[in-house]
Amino acid sequence: MDRTNLPADGGSAQARAGGCVSPFDRRQFLQLSAAALLTTANAGAAEDLQPARITTHDGLVRAEAKNYAWEWSPSNDRFQLRDAKGLLIATSPLQPLVVVSAPGDTNARRFAPGKLASYSTQNGTVSIHYEAVNGHAKLSTTWRFGDQSIRVEPAVYETPSNEDVISFHAFAEELAGDPFPALKASYLIVPGISEGSSVSPIVRSDVGLNVLSWLGHGSFGTGMLQQWGLPVHFFCGFNINIAHGVARDAYTRGRSEAFCCGLADLPNGDLFLNLKSGAASVIVNYRSDLWGHVRGPRRLSLGAGLFWAFGADYYEAIREYYLGLMKAGIIRRKANSEKKTAVALTPQFCAWGSQVDRGKEGDRQDEAFLREIYREMKDSGMHAGMFSIDDKWEERYGTLEHSAERFPHFVDFLNEVRADGRRIGIWAALMRCEDPQQIGLTTEHMLRQRDGKPFVAGGGKYYILDFTQPVVANVFKNIAQNFIRRYNPDLVKFDFGYELPSLDIAAPKDLRYAGERLLKRGLEVVVEAMREVNPDIVLMYYQLSPLFLDELDLHSPDDLFLAAGEYDLEANRRFFFSSLCGTLGVPTYGSSGYDWQSAPDIWFDSAVVGTLGSLNDFRGDEQGEVATPERIAKYNGLTHILRRSNVFHVQPLDVDYEAPTRGARSRSWARFENGELVLVALRPSTTLDGTDGDSSVAKNRVPDVVRAAVPVVVASRTSDGIEKTDSLGVVTYGDGEVSILHPQGSRAEITEYWLGGASTRSQVQLQNGYCRLRLTLRDKEGAPLEWVEVNIQA
Repeated sequence: MDRTNLPADGGSAQARAGGCVSPFDRRQFLQLSAAALLTTANAGAAEDLQPARITTHDGLVRAEAKNYAWEWSPSNDRFQLRDAKGLLIATSPLQPLVVVSAPGDTNARRFAPGKLASYSTQNGTVSIHYEAVNGHAKLSTTWRFGDQSIRVEPAVYETPSNEDVISFHAFAEELAGDPFPALKASYLIVPGISEGSSVSPIVRSDVGLNVLSWLGHGSFGTGMLQQWGLPVHFFCGFNINIAHGVARDAYTRGRSEAFCCGLADLPNGDLFLNLKSGAASVIVNYRSDLWGHVRGPRRLSLGAGLFWAFGADYYEAIREYYLGLMKAGIIRRKANSEKKTAVALTPQFCAWGSQVDRGKEGDRQDEAFLREIYREMKDSGMHAGMFSIDDKWEERYGTLEHSAERFPHFVDFLNEVRADGRRIGIWAALMRCEDPQQIGLTTEHMLRQRDGKPFVAGGGKYYILDFTQPVVANVFKNIAQNFIRRYNPDLVKFDFGYELPSLDIAAPKDLRYAGERLLKRGLEVVVEAMREVNPDIVLMYYQLSPLFLDELDLHSPDDLFLAAGEYDLEANRRFFFSSLCGTLGVPTYGSSGYDWQSAPDIWFDSAVVGTLGSLNDFRGDEQGEVATPERIAKYNGLTHILRRSNVFHVQPLDVDYEAPTRGARSRSWARFENGELVLVALRPSTTLDGTDGDSSVAKNRVPDVVRAAVPVVVASRTSDGIEKTDSLGVVTYGDGEVSILHPQGSRAEITEYWLGGASTRSQVQLQNGYCRLRLTLRDKEGAPLEWVEVNIQA
């Protein structure tokens, strides 16, 4: 039995490490990672893709580049992707399917694949033309093959008939009268497939998961609750090229490299990934039968531009997708001011968790609660540099004005927080509107249903603003700017963008901005307005798409509420994917879960990818635990060693790429900036799921710059790498020895900082190029250790 649903293909593969990073020496590790980072650094400007070589032989069309080969058979209209070693990555039909109906007819859907009419090849491009599509139309698709990636242009559908396009299906085939997913690979990777941890983003084809999953802006309506990574706008896959998936060498010699297939532009339709019977298809949902915006007879552009990138594994394939879009000039890496980066990387405390614990959600939140939780945060000794106010400080959604009844001295409170030296974060559901008339609009300015009535969300509590209407854009521009002027927040925590409904339910007036373009349009209006007042305002949202770089500055892993008992595991997985956003210049805010026990582990990982966050209640959590001095000390210590750049390259260590439970997580990490190793977060003796591990394994897989018998984070406190800097910061998670390589140093001044303000100083002589620290978690009086400052002297 072929468990992969693909032809077994050993190709010319050489043995490679299965399931995790291979052991290698320090120099090799640093050289490879530095080279990758330098590639990242040079990816900012537009650059034409060098065309791949295209040949035609034995009835096959083949495009071959240095890291992939694409092969298409005109006789059966299927293509295959192979990696540089010849291993099969994925296969699929090439012709897209177009589902249509008579104008306005929501019941009689139909589609019929066409016949291949002709194809042509030129300068790295293959153009394929079909006729008799749906019996009467023509369809053309163009693939552009670069030296490292593939671009697929939107399809061109020419119809002489008066008909509506309902949906466009890439990588699908007709089966029993329906468009059926047909892109096959042994594993598909779908970040954000579920808001909880019960469904893994690593989907093995044999499981036969049947689900329509958002890749785009939404969350609801598909049968599974999604949220944290959306819009993600990409998916990945790889293949096992041995007939039986558990046979010898299946995950070494038989495992292919990976692809990442993502958007190169935003369609005016909803983007979905359809998973059925171990295969996938990409769907753009138009529902022109409801709205009439994609209607013949005329020449229509359908689908979206797609960008295929390749890597040794799906983590690297995603990185290559991001880099490829930058090289092609489609996106530009964020170039923040120093102030904006400082705001984005400020450690936060968010009041939301305490709202939930104390019954202060919604209209029950008031000023007494805010003052109470702020006082408790200060009394705890937590060094949060930003206090973040959550839902619902507004009188009504859409006004961006506080409730004078519940918060009579709101502005005074904000000023008190600033006077304490802290920044302000404010939550805002920017698309919501409770009372249009209160802000000078009517229900005509909200998203509408097919019957013309306004779409109502939140169980009938509010509408969704239609930012495609100029009057709405003008009104909300004034609202947003008054909000910034009056409250002067440093950060806006944008929320509930995923409430934008699919086109099955509602639509904007200007349908050029329908589907995936609607969220972009709303953010353009709001963010541009806010930045006119404060160019350094930071916008935070939870999405992995690279197509919102101009609007969003900080990634959030979002609410972990469905991961009770394993908040740290779910956070680690979300950080695994969002760590790649450092390539784009977007750090991650490491929000905690709802218990104190998991928080220190979440902060450990957060230090690698951006900054720290906490929404824990100081009086007690869902498990009845509280903020102990030891936990506060961990938070405080890590705040002193956080890196100060929004652009970085993360290398996960000890990763299992194919395991649905353990996979897409990293026990240890290395971070690079400008080619220099600047941070190592090492868990040497405990695996991420809490079981005992082999300490030597982690040691061998982390460069010898850091050796430790206990979990530890070591970071340079300057722009130099760990081996070159004269100032290091260390946070240990256990009693034991930590050794740090510094070939040029002779001795080190050591300062240990303890919770409560005490410090102790000592000196050590470097031995064989290593600074050896013997660390304890408590001083003689029992105060917990926050962090250790190490100043190296030549």
